[in-house]
Amino acid sequence: YVETSTPNPLSVYGASKYAGEKRVGTDGMIVRISYPYRSVFEPKKDIFRTLKSQLEVGKSLSMVEDSLMVPTFIDDIAQGLGYVMDNFSNELFHLVGKDAMSPFDFATTIAKVFNLDKSLIEKTTYETYFANKAKGPRYGDIRSEKNTFYPMHSFEEGLRIIKNQLNII
Repeated sequence: YVETSTPNPLSVYGASKYAGEKRVGTDGMIVRISYPYRSVFEPKKDIFRTLKSQLEVGKSLSMVEDSLMVPTFIDDIAQGLGYVMDNFSNELFHLVGKDAMSPFDFATTIAKVFNLDKSLIEKTTYETYFANKAKGPRYGDIRSEKNTFYPMHSFEEGLRIIKNQLNII
């Protein structure tokens, strides 16, 4: 979905975020991001660092193949936010990555870039994975129509930058 799409929250978490956006209305700027990741971000690990750590210790992963997410490099968010804050006001923006991908593709890209064992990553379906869990959004294909000012990196490009930041050969 894009900035002009009508929100349709699927969870209490999503509904609370949307309620906050409605409260802000046109009195402030709202910037949405999606699955942020970076090389170091303490104290909480993001999804990239969590999966990378699990693969590094040989843990098997069960990753959904029929769902979409848009990972976003935090360094891109920082650059984009600077521009948005300096040039716009009281609007809704999406600062999100270039790629929509399945969680399975997300994990296999991490394995590829960091030379980790792809055979540890198994495919599963959305319905199977969330059978006894609170469901998250199935198709989180968030896009930006307004970001014509900062080219966001693809997930693989972002991972290669991180690899360089961490000095991993």
